[in-house]
Amino acid sequence: MKQWLADRGVHYLFLLFSAALGVAVAVVSVWADGATGADKQRWALIAGVAACGVVLITHFEKRFAEDGEERAKQLASDTNAEIAKLYTNTLGPLSSKLKDLAVLYADEARVPAPLLPQTVTDLDDKRRQILDQVLAGAVDLTAPPVQPDFLPRGRCSFYRYDPATGDFNLEGTYPGYRPPRPVIDPVGAAHMKNEILGGGGKPFRIDGKLVTQSYLIPEGSGYEAVIAVPVIHGTEKIGVLSVDAPRFADLVDRHVPLMEALAGILAASYALK
Repeated sequence: MKQWLADRGVHYLFLLFSAALGVAVAVVSVWADGATGADKQRWALIAGVAACGVVLITHFEKRFAEDGEERAKQLASDTNAEIAKLYTNTLGPLSSKLKDLAVLYADEARVPAPLLPQTVTDLDDKRRQILDQVLAGAVDLTAPPVQPDFLPRGRCSFYRYDPATGDFNLEGTYPGYRPPRPVIDPVGAAHMKNEILGGGGKPFRIDGKLVTQSYLIPEGSGYEAVIAVPVIHGTEKIGVLSVDAPRFADLVDRHVPLMEALAGILAASYALK
């Protein structure tokens, strides 16, 4: 909305100046018609300058429109590139791994009987692979590494919910060199249970505008922005998937549905048990 107002405001400002100069040309021309000698020359000069102003404003308005069109094309190109990157690096491989997990589960759990220990181990291994790729993919698609050290700016964590105790325990994080808290404190756990998992689940975001601080990020942790989404399968509350970033600008609106999509894949993997 703000960008639209900024763009249209400049457009209307150009129109206002152009109209004012056009009126000035007409008025000065009338005055110059009744003048003589030096006054006539002076009025004619003013009319010429005003006419040149109209031409310049028209030129700038055209350039402004062309720049806007180029920005729109670049945005569309960037969006297409992000979608391709999302599928190639994250969703495609995750879908394949989830399929392998589902096939293994279907092959070994055809009758209502306890799974063999080896099958349980195999399922856990494949589920762990999906979790690791979800965590790494979330960071790569939101706040990826940048020069000069190429260390990830973002951090993604998955907290498993224990309905018996109400605790949230860290089940996985990426990258590993700056891990978050292993267990969420009671106040933060109540926040995650009621505001993220509660009511069927809803995303929570610290954007620096509407929300500036949360129990999810302790002060001094080096992170400001957060997008936390529920991991729910049916009525089962599995946990919370959260990505953190150093600056509010690192996480934007389009990252919310991305995190929800990754949470959906993670929830599907935990449903097979």
